[in-house]
Amino acid sequence: MRVLMTLLVRDEADVVAATVEHHLAAGVDFVIATDNGSHDGTVDILESYRDAGVLELHREPSQDYEQGRWVTRMARRAAELGADWVVNADADEFFWPAGATAPGRDALPAAFAAVGGAGVVRARRDNLIPDPAVDPAAPWVDRLVIRDTASLSARGTRIGPKVCHRADPDVEVAQGNHTATGPLVGAESPLAPLEILHVPDRGYRHYARKIANGGSAYAANTRLGADIGWHWREDYQRLLDGELEAVYAARERDHAAVADGLREGVLLRDTRLADRLGALVPTAVRPAELKAVLSPR
Repeated sequence: MRVLMTLLVRDEADVVAATVEHHLAAGVDFVIATDNGSHDGTVDILESYRDAGVLELHREPSQDYEQGRWVTRMARRAAELGADWVVNADADEFFWPAGATAPGRDALPAAFAAVGGAGVVRARRDNLIPDPAVDPAAPWVDRLVIRDTASLSARGTRIGPKVCHRADPDVEVAQGNHTATGPLVGAESPLAPLEILHVPDRGYRHYARKIANGGSAYAANTRLGADIGWHWREDYQRLLDGELEAVYAARERDHAAVADGLREGVLLRDTRLADRLGALVPTAVRPAELKAVLSPR
């Protein structure tokens, strides 16, 4: 089975090497990446993986966040390159065999084989949040070791799952990577062999830049409805109003909230990603890039 991954990124230098290394080590054969105007060194990292022969790099200069169109383009390219299955990922998403501790090289192919003739696999996302007992100056990998099994959005609804799909040269991937359809894709599996460890909030500085980038791009898009990307749009307005830092701080759980969550079982201590990334360094395609993720910035 040939598994390809698509990756749309913008200013993700603090995480993207970890994303690539994890998925390559879990059974992704090749990565198709699109950089959407990064200025933080992300392109240099992606070029190093391109030069290593494991990644094809595209550049998308448009600043209107047409994610659905850009990911669809990459997913169709994956079909051209002979993919059997396509994983459409963001840089802060780590696809993981459900319940597994340390995925092996056959992890993703085995998950897709398990669904038989189905063509879509839906993967639930759980946010990893900071342990307030860990030094806030430590790398995000060491801080984000609490899994939030509720993972609610700012509106109180659960964050949406993402989908992987059988390769199809005519596939359509929707904005957000939440659905994929096409004549060769097939039906969704009732099984859930994959989950996603999600690391969207790796510190306020990164989050503010993410909202500035994404929020301004959504504001410039005249095609998508106002409810598409609502969380980006609402936080972008907070950024413009000078309120985002206070709102971000209020969302962070303190010692008491984490203790309550752990006691109630809503929060779980989960060091799988931290353990995984550290263990991958000796066999990494680009060990220096992965070590940089694991080091203080």
